[in-house]
Amino acid sequence: MTASHKFRILVVEDSKTQADIIRHYLTQEGYEAEWVESPASAFLVLDHTPFDLILTDIVMPGMDGYTFCHLLRKDARFSHIPIIFVTQLSDPTDIIRGLCCGANNFIIKPVRREQLIREISLVADRPNHPASNRSDSDRIPFVYEGHEYLISSSREDLLCILMSIYQTAALKNSELEQTTRELNDFTSHLEELVEERTQALSVTNEIVEHLLMQRTDLITRIGHDLKTPLTPLYAFLPYLYQKESDEEKKEILSLLVKDVTVLKHLVDRILKLSHITLDSFSDMKTSADIHLISLEVLGNHSYLLEQKGITVKNFIRPRTCIRMSHFHAMTVMENLVSNAIMYNKDMGSITLTCEHEAKKQVLSIQDTGIGLTHDQIGRVFDDFYKADESRHDHSVHGLGLAIVKRIIALYGGTVSVKSPGPGDGSTFQVFLPDTDSISESPPVQKGGLHG
Repeated sequence: MTASHKFRILVVEDSKTQADIIRHYLTQEGYEAEWVESPASAFLVLDHTPFDLILTDIVMPGMDGYTFCHLLRKDARFSHIPIIFVTQLSDPTDIIRGLCCGANNFIIKPVRREQLIREISLVADRPNHPASNRSDSDRIPFVYEGHEYLISSSREDLLCILMSIYQTAALKNSELEQTTRELNDFTSHLEELVEERTQALSVTNEIVEHLLMQRTDLITRIGHDLKTPLTPLYAFLPYLYQKESDEEKKEILSLLVKDVTVLKHLVDRILKLSHITLDSFSDMKTSADIHLISLEVLGNHSYLLEQKGITVKNFIRPRTCIRMSHFHAMTVMENLVSNAIMYNKDMGSITLTCEHEAKKQVLSIQDTGIGLTHDQIGRVFDDFYKADESRHDHSVHGLGLAIVKRIIALYGGTVSVKSPGPGDGSTFQVFLPDTDSISESPPVQKGGLHG
């Protein structure tokens, strides 16, 4: 290239975007580039404008790059012009077809600036050896996948292409190594980050466990501290009440006995609630006869059932067992039944069932009581929640259902409540993994005091 003559390059490319990129790279390097979108247009331009090199795509509408190259090599006016294919094709057969047409080099898309300028320089800086002047005897026979090809490109072109391929492979390998290093660095950083997060999570878990232990210890100490002075009061106040002859004093003592009893039961329940954890029992495979337990609990509440005129329908079959310790099963049944009695209507009813449903055992306690609103359903299992605050019943602490929920969770189960609405009763359901141990005995219905 001299000051008086700029190296002219004809770009044959059907994609204007690709052509603009190539022309931008060329003009920045001092080349003069002209673009046409098809081989037909290229021939029209070549008829009146000389070019030093042609960059052409292969896959184009109408005439493809192979045919275009072949026609150029057969035309004495253009056979001396070096031709470089710029293509996305990468199959070896496509490359061989280009060599048979007499291509001088190949550039694989996407076009890189450095590669484009390097390949053009390799072709432009060496003397041309027009393929059109080569006889069939000068062509290089080549067999690939059972097909014989006659290579029209010169040996110099083949060496040039070989060096180009080597440089491209080396560049790709370098990029791959760089990408691998970056990926390794990223992986290392990610592993460090995961380890840091794991350590942080471990520390957080330890802190949470420590706080939970501290909470349990604190509740236990407070419970025992409260229980210590309550024990003599709980024992001696009834004795003093029986010995007192003054009616006014007896009335005061009666209130004290009632309040101390309520306070003692509250402390007992708080202590029980704080100790319901996975470590609070060891045998998770034990089972309890829920039918016998239901009879015992209903018998314990026979006085209240009779006072309110509540009818009990116990459809739990004999020898029905659930996967739960006897103590926990008794606690669950006691809290659910007492809740059904407390919030039931006079002359109402309570229905107990325990059935198989979708590989689960479902214990249901249904009552005809005050029912629940949608908001109450979402809060009824919270600690110290009372569904009916208007009663001002100090013997109700709002812990019974919270205790049920925690016990059931220990056995991998759930507890829920359904209610059509206020005044329409509620149904509490306990879902536990099935034990396949319910007998096929006919259902037993109990009523009145015998629930």
